[in-house]
Amino acid sequence: MLDKNKVAVISSGNGGQAMAAYLKLAGFYVTLYAREEERVAMFPKDRVFKLRGHVEGDAVLDCISCNMSEVIKDAQLIMVTTPAQYHPIIAREMAACLTDGQIIVLNPGRTFGTYVIKKTLEESGCDKAVIIAEAETLVFACRCVRIAEPFIHGIKDHVRVAAHTVSDTPLVIEALSDKFPGIMEGAESTLHTSFTNMGMVFHPLPILLNITRVENKEKFHYYTQGITPLVANILERLDKERVAVAEAYGVEVLSAFDWMLEHYNADGETLYERIQNNPAYANIFAPTDIDTRYVFEDVMTGCVPMFYAGKAIGVDTPVINSAILWASTIYETDFKQNGRNDRVVDFDALLAQAGR
Repeated sequence: MLDKNKVAVISSGNGGQAMAAYLKLAGFYVTLYAREEERVAMFPKDRVFKLRGHVEGDAVLDCISCNMSEVIKDAQLIMVTTPAQYHPIIAREMAACLTDGQIIVLNPGRTFGTYVIKKTLEESGCDKAVIIAEAETLVFACRCVRIAEPFIHGIKDHVRVAAHTVSDTPLVIEALSDKFPGIMEGAESTLHTSFTNMGMVFHPLPILLNITRVENKEKFHYYTQGITPLVANILERLDKERVAVAEAYGVEVLSAFDWMLEHYNADGETLYERIQNNPAYANIFAPTDIDTRYVFEDVMTGCVPMFYAGKAIGVDTPVINSAILWASTIYETDFKQNGRNDRVVDFDALLAQAGR
């Protein structure tokens, strides 16, 4: 019997720690999964998480474990917050532990996350009737001051969620409604959530264009100092390509400029001004390690599938392609080879879904 009051949070990074503490303070039974025993051992033995910022309180989690079966057992809702490049690993670890009726929500799915999870579960021999869904973005802007001390800088006003099977979306929204009252909304399909991948807009290029600052471990505010008017202008050019690809698939998505207003109520005449006027971004520092998820996650699971989606339907994406090639040069990694390319995602099926 699945427990509607139990939520399993998968991944113990910034998002996972904030999500777990937030849900525990909201009155739910919360378990947290960390992949390594060493990671579990880093958390306080009393499992107290000191959540600060937009929501404050000390939350005592019910379980922190590297045993996937223990963490997800009987949980109706499984919230996956791991960086998206690790989705196949997480799916393989869950495959033997899942139960009929469980709901897996990717927070976020980035681009085509549910397709990757579904394919990996099937390849792993999982035949359980689970619902797979993805959010367009993580509900929080958050960071951890130190381990077990998450800080929520802001909570988005609206987050759209879609199930891989469209008819399951109302069931997902129902399961999320008491966890995030008034925030989670149903999207038309996972094409809508996938093409509303703002991580690929706001993450890779600011890192690549500030790479020496990051390499030198300079402490600077990522959004307000790392994204200058020039950088914001380049982001808008990349964003126009994302919107054009979505439109070619018959999907209407917000531009980054409009998204900032809808999700954060951040106003301004330009994207740069809206970033500067977003209080949730004001105190977020840039990574101090060039091996950051802002590149490895958002190039592999954002820029790469967006490039291939454009290629499949005949939309050129030169700025997105340049970001991939520049990242591949700096990191000496073939991101097109290793990302969500046309061997990972069936773009013929996506074209058929879009009626193209």
